[in-house]
Amino acid sequence: MIVVGIILLIALACSLWSIKTLKDRLKETSKSEKMQKAFLTNIHHEICVPLKAVKSLAEVVGKEDLYLSKNEKRNISDQLNYNANLVETLMDEVMMFTESSNEGHQLHIESFSPNALCRRCLEANMYSIYHRQAVKLNFKRELNDEFFVKNDLHLVELVLNKLILNACRFTEVGEVMVGCNISEHTDRLTIFVEDTGNGVPENRRNNLFTWFESPDDVADEVEIDLSICHKIIQKIGGKLYMDDNYQRRGTRFVLILPLR
Repeated sequence: MIVVGIILLIALACSLWSIKTLKDRLKETSKSEKMQKAFLTNIHHEICVPLKAVKSLAEVVGKEDLYLSKNEKRNISDQLNYNANLVETLMDEVMMFTESSNEGHQLHIESFSPNALCRRCLEANMYSIYHRQAVKLNFKRELNDEFFVKNDLHLVELVLNKLILNACRFTEVGEVMVGCNISEHTDRLTIFVEDTGNGVPENRRNNLFTWFESPDDVADEVEIDLSICHKIIQKIGGKLYMDDNYQRRGTRFVLILPLR
């Protein structure tokens, strides 16, 4: 009887352990599903914006009696390119955060000019403030154009574009300033995005980069965007944070990359 009792106790312990393991797995699965749902909801919301813009432009171009000057044609072409780039960026994000792409993605390290990158990203986001004449996009030049670094240019550009786009969304008056230097951190490259918007509320600052750890805490798509940026930058050996010591009105996000 004692032996039978011991066997039953062992079987009970094994059953309890199996149940606990199953609960943990179900909890992780539920958390993963919430994260995927939040991510896909955000992607759906964001992709509708450029697609609506493309549809509107297509309707304009499709009018039979339409006459366009060279400047108007160039303007429409630029807007189409801008919205196409937005869609491409969103598709890149989807590919990056599927299981297969995470397992198979290889960094593509290449040499590039940080100055050229900042200027290109500013130009790419020019139409995000197209109807707000009170907002300017500016570049602060602190490095020589001949200064080059090595990293995954595509991923760095993806993150910088999202930071600029978010800054433009919340800046009604003033400017969005982008720049880069090696003076703030002499052994690393610093890229910053400053805006004169309303800033980030105190009660949301701790959750800006935590979506992948706590999807229930997401307030809106901005936090998802910043969490995506944070995860990408970690992947390429960098750091992304909001500058709490920024004294001017608005927000300053800082991207730090290793000098290679």
